[in-house]
Amino acid sequence: MAQQQAANYERLFQSAVPLYCPTEDSEGNLYAVSTNGEVYQVTEGQMNVKYSTGGQPTSLVFDNEGSAFIADMGYQSILSCTVTEGRTDITPVIKEYDGTPLNGPNSMILSENSNMLYFTDSGPMGESTIDNPVGSVFVVDLSVSMLKPIIVNKLAHPCGIALSPGEKVLYIAETYKNRILKTVIHSEGVYYTSVYYQFSGRFGPTALAVDPSGNLYVARFDFTDVSDEGIITIINPKGEVENNLSISG
Repeated sequence: MAQQQAANYERLFQSAVPLYCPTEDSEGNLYAVSTNGEVYQVTEGQMNVKYSTGGQPTSLVFDNEGSAFIADMGYQSILSCTVTEGRTDITPVIKEYDGTPLNGPNSMILSENSNMLYFTDSGPMGESTIDNPVGSVFVVDLSVSMLKPIIVNKLAHPCGIALSPGEKVLYIAETYKNRILKTVIHSEGVYYTSVYYQFSGRFGPTALAVDPSGNLYVARFDFTDVSDEGIITIINPKGEVENNLSISG
């Protein structure tokens, strides 16, 4: 059984609103989003509103040119945001698949080796469940704005998503089934998916990140009614749990 230890962390800032998806742009500036509609930039421990989508953003990524893509649950869309000479332009990029509106994009990861944007489509908490697994995973070829399905209407709240260092494997957190899925990107348009790791004991994984060595960091959610701590589980490239980090409060 893997050990559990208190995480050694520093609180960079604190907000009265829930924050999601801390990420950096190409210049190293730190951003976060909130479902109150706002996108924040963090500078020296202070959060400032950079702009607002007017919806419910849950994820944010930047390309090498500095443009942002935003997963917005309220608009049920992937949005594109460009800022030029102080003017912010936000436009929908993807809002439906095969004529059907998206449930509500949740998390995204942008390939560093290609122009592919991967995202989970879960809808709000409770919309895609064990009894109603309508969650999906898609990829957008940004060079031609083409949406391609990876898993369609089969997942129970797909949430966090991450790529392996070589971008040959896509990891997906399926929250309501308390597990991590592994999708092998065999070639363009061909994907093979299996269960990578099955958890027990907490409600389910919600956020993922991969370090340069291929270790997978999994934020595991539970309700405050039953737990007063957060857990981050570290899984090595062999699929073995290396450590569990606890965060109080």
